[in-house]
Amino acid sequence: MPDVVTEPAPTPTPTRLRQALPYALEVVAVLALFAAVGAGCGWLWFQVWHQPTGTVFAHDWFTDEAGLRNVFDGTAWYVVLAAAGGLLAGALATVFAHRSPLITMAAVLAGSALAAWLMLRVGLELSPPDPEVLAKTAEDGTKLPGRLSLEGGRSPYLVWPLAALIALMVLNFLLSSREDIQARDGQDPRWLSRNHPG
Repeated sequence: MPDVVTEPAPTPTPTRLRQALPYALEVVAVLALFAAVGAGCGWLWFQVWHQPTGTVFAHDWFTDEAGLRNVFDGTAWYVVLAAAGGLLAGALATVFAHRSPLITMAAVLAGSALAAWLMLRVGLELSPPDPEVLAKTAEDGTKLPGRLSLEGGRSPYLVWPLAALIALMVLNFLLSSREDIQARDGQDPRWLSRNHPG
């Protein structure tokens, strides 16, 4: 009786969708991280902002002396908090999303744009209404608080991506250098002493 030769069952090849799923999950996680940090920075932006005050005269709103000093506080605090938020979120994204540096960089750029927008929206939602609009129907002498604003055109929005990319590049350099040293140590533990005698 001849022996029956059984061939091993072929191992299923993973589909493209299954291969792409871990990368997609990392992108979603990076976007969620930036959204959370951006919204948190928007809340903090409103909390640390010095609210200007002003008075209505002839249906126009005029800031008082203290308000004039605080005109650019909103923009200054936005830049400071956006830089801190971008560095934090960029560093966390670099450490935890490491499957593909290019995909991580694209996710960080998209996430930083989302964070910049969310920070602005949250800060403005918490801020009082525009006193210029309220002044149109208010009586002379009415005191109205100022509204949080962002001066300087589009340049403040660039702080998020710049800070996030700086964190990404620095950490990528440090992590790749460490991995390179560990790989060399694994191959030849004495490589450093031979290259640097004495």
